[in-house]
Amino acid sequence: MFAVIDIETTGGSLAQGSRITEIGCVIFDGEKIVEIFSTLINPECNIPPFITRLTGISNQMVENAPRFLK
Repeated sequence: MFAVIDIETTGGSLAQGSRITEIGCVIFDGEKIVEIFSTLINPECNIPPFITRLTGISNQMVENAPRFLK
């Protein structure tokens, strides 16, 4: 059994202040998907238009989403 994890962010650099906007996880037992988890995250900053076009995640979508604790 293993997990496949994917995250989306506001950019590509932690040093430049990029923040997480979505977390997804799929548990796979080698034959089938056992469980799926996905949630939007409020990055507490603006999502650049390029990232919105790339991911489909907008500022409005994450406005009321939970925050990722630092």
